[in-house]
Amino acid sequence: KVASASATSLHRWRSLPKAPTAAFVSNISRVSSSSHEQSYMNFQTRRNGIQFHSSRRIKSLPKHPERCTSTLRASSSDMTANEVQMTEDALKMVNAAIKAVDPNVAVRDRLKLQWDEDQPMLVAKAERDDSRELVYDLSHYDNIRIISFGKASAAMALAAAEVLSESLSQASIPVPKLDGVVIIKDDHATDEEIKTLNDKHNIIVRSASHPVPDARSVAGANEILQLASSSDARTLIVVCVSGGGSALFCSPRNPLELEDLMATNSRLLESGMPIEHMNVIRKRLENGKGGRLA
Repeated sequence: KVASASATSLHRWRSLPKAPTAAFVSNISRVSSSSHEQSYMNFQTRRNGIQFHSSRRIKSLPKHPERCTSTLRASSSDMTANEVQMTEDALKMVNAAIKAVDPNVAVRDRLKLQWDEDQPMLVAKAERDDSRELVYDLSHYDNIRIISFGKASAAMALAAAEVLSESLSQASIPVPKLDGVVIIKDDHATDEEIKTLNDKHNIIVRSASHPVPDARSVAGANEILQLASSSDARTLIVVCVSGGGSALFCSPRNPLELEDLMATNSRLLESGMPIEHMNVIRKRLENGKGGRLA
């Protein structure tokens, strides 16, 4: 469908095929002046999940927008061999960086289940290549609770739950029961992730607001604090925290109210203060921060 305005027109196509070759037209803009008219075709190029933008001046608006995808594909012949190689190298670097911070990969690199004879041992590493590690003999626990909050919380909790359940399913001895609570930012978990956490791992998923907390942030934080405080010495708690956790896990200390924290967070965000400095203030205003969850 084409939508047009008077002097400046934007023509958008919402139903272009998103083929694996990945280039599609996002819009065409036409700028008119007293002397001439120029049209620019604006491209969105998507490769391996990474989106790039480019623009190319064209002589006239295309009559068949569904054919616009071939324009950008054909333009790749204009690239030199060096440009092609540089593009491929750049994409490799981007993909490697994304893989390095993938929540599933990061958790599985740092959280592993090993066996000491017949005893399952949970090994947690500080860093991927760090020799420092914490070892927990799971035969000492009846329950394992996964607590996770942040924008990557669902993916982290699911990875931790799968590390535990996949390995413990092979045990010949009674294994700890799994449960927990996860707080996600709205729309930051797939339906499949939520269903798997709920149905397979008995982990409750709550949604809340980010970057400014809301009533759901308080309810989810209080639920986690209650779950942690009700755990005994035979319960192991695995906590996964990612960026965004400060807003999603938010329980105001008395006599403060949610509105106080909402106003404070808004002012801090507007100030441009580094997140490390913001958290120094936040942890003094809330129940679960500054080590109080532990």
